[in-house]
Amino acid sequence: MQRNTEPIGLEPLTEHNLELLLEAAVSDADPLEVMPPVAGEAGWNAKRRQAFLDFHRGRGLRPGQPVEYTYVIAVAGHVVGAARLQPGDDGFEAGVWIGRSYRGRGVGRVVAEQLRIVAAEIGARRVVAVTTVGNSAARRLLGAAATVSGDTVTATLELD
Repeated sequence: MQRNTEPIGLEPLTEHNLELLLEAAVSDADPLEVMPPVAGEAGWNAKRRQAFLDFHRGRGLRPGQPVEYTYVIAVAGHVVGAARLQPGDDGFEAGVWIGRSYRGRGVGRVVAEQLRIVAAEIGARRVVAVTTVGNSAARRLLGAAATVSGDTVTATLELD
């Protein structure tokens, strides 16, 4: 595994960097990896690009009370993915996607640690992460404390 040595950071999602996030998704991810399914032909067509923008504007950029806290992941100032924290009854659910060309380079591990810090700063007492049995990279990040139920893997982290 090639380790990334460039600075990795989280930046709150804004209208300005939303376009950069879309560019990162289009150039380095499949739509189903980064957003809910959209009916129609596969790939990054105009309808799916607009749906990506609408999705984030309706969640992380929603005026008033956002549905979730969304952050762009930047490596050496270049947007490569997104991370989110969504408040829920069982804690804040964490989610991350990283562009294919940056996977396997240690970015996810750094982002996971930064998300824990951000979660504590915004008042979370618990972070919950959910993935599938087949997502080996996410499972490595979740560690031994994760539980498996069918195809779902869940990990809960209590924050101080």
